[in-house]
Amino acid sequence: MPGATFGWHATLRLVGWSFCLIALISTSEALAGNPLAEWTDRLFGGRADSSRVLMAPDEGVVVLDLERPERVRIDANADQREFPKGKSRYRELELPREYANVAVRLQVISRPNPEGRGNSAFKPILYVLDDDGNVRESREVDSLQIDIRPFRPTRLLACIPMEKVRRLALATPSAAVGQYFQSKPRDKIKAPSKNGFYYETNSIKSNLPYVSTGELIVEVVPATGKDAGC
Repeated sequence: MPGATFGWHATLRLVGWSFCLIALISTSEALAGNPLAEWTDRLFGGRADSSRVLMAPDEGVVVLDLERPERVRIDANADQREFPKGKSRYRELELPREYANVAVRLQVISRPNPEGRGNSAFKPILYVLDDDGNVRESREVDSLQIDIRPFRPTRLLACIPMEKVRRLALATPSAAVGQYFQSKPRDKIKAPSKNGFYYETNSIKSNLPYVSTGELIVEVVPATGKDAGC
């Protein structure tokens, strides 16, 4: 009967909207109670796979503008040189001019492990270069935070405040290759929403081997002073 068909379709639409509303409420409450999620959204948002992220050229110097994230690849064809933390393949980053204070936001994108099963990651280090290309300062990225979201590659996130920066080399410490990023175990979470429904996440502990090549999203933002911007 036409009337019965219309009622069935309307019921399906109502059920679909109900599930969307439940998911939205659960996600909002999970973010509200998760400081890492709040920090991640504030600094990086959901732009890892967004059209706002530009693709840097595969070769040569990567020219960055402020607040313009670029996806940078360091592959087997990238230049290689000796750095204070060992020999490494690298990409050179250059800003329009020298800035007194900036924050460099890094998103390391996990990729299939070229030497085994599972995924791998690139452990970044930033070298500040002078006008002659010599290393003036080394800033190793130790405080990486893992970001795991459904249907997206796992990311390792970091934010580094820096001073008097115009040219940078993005590389990896040679001692890191073959080591592992190990996340702290996160307990299983189960909590009610306001409407009586429950959301649940399993416990998570990740181990990502560090490799000599990788892919990152780099964004440089202005800072108001020393150690600001992160």
